[in-house]
Amino acid sequence: MRLFLLFIFMLLSSLSYAETIIFPGFDRDDYSAVLLQHVLNYNPENNYQVQFYNKELPKSRVLKVIANNAGIDVISAGATIERERLLLPVRFPILKGLNGWRIALVTKNNKDLFLQNHSLDKFKTLTAGQLHSWSDTKIIASNGINVEKGSSYSGLFTMLENNRFDYFPRSILEIRWEYEKHKDRNIMIEPHQLIHYPTAYFFFVNKNNTKLANDISVGLEKALKDGSFERIFSQYFGREIKKVQQEKRKVFTLNNPFLPSQVPLLRNELWLDLH
Repeated sequence: MRLFLLFIFMLLSSLSYAETIIFPGFDRDDYSAVLLQHVLNYNPENNYQVQFYNKELPKSRVLKVIANNAGIDVISAGATIERERLLLPVRFPILKGLNGWRIALVTKNNKDLFLQNHSLDKFKTLTAGQLHSWSDTKIIASNGINVEKGSSYSGLFTMLENNRFDYFPRSILEIRWEYEKHKDRNIMIEPHQLIHYPTAYFFFVNKNNTKLANDISVGLEKALKDGSFERIFSQYFGREIKKVQQEKRKVFTLNNPFLPSQVPLLRNELWLDLH
């Protein structure tokens, strides 16, 4: 009887135990948070539960908090050489490179800008607008493109309207709602072209948290294999991707010298191709 009660106690203890994983932000419907919980569910013996830090911190600060093991366990962020020196990456591109596919906002009188500058060499003579602190600013500039840097996000739309630069490249995930928000200005979505450079969005954890990194990695690979990763990805981004595919845009392809060498670019099944 005593052994039976001990067994029941141990069973109930294992069922009630949960390993809490702290993720930055507030939104339980956030794509990265939903995906993280999903892939951790492939490891039921740990009973991982994703909870939120619930404080607004800049990404640079979150990275340091994780590095110092000071209250946040994992973040999703763009892969850079500097970030891989600081944290342990799970090298699975959870956005399938989506952030590197860009459409430009232009002024209405410049709607044929890319038709008139249709070659890559001519495109590179144009001036892009970017925020001074964005990682994309360095990527674009490294391709020999002149970049006019703004000090505030909202100010970039004013700078575009006032012809301080030729075009404002935005992620295909951002451009529709940004245009809707600013369509009372003399701007429009450029209709002919995509701009692409390789990017990878990874989960990052503390350098010493190899078990969590491995469990996330194993879960992502299992989700890829059973199709659930693609279902979640399409649920969040499928509509916008389909719109872009239907537009049959041509592509200006740029390089990204800041991408770590170990990004799995040769695994075609992990990447979105809009060519």
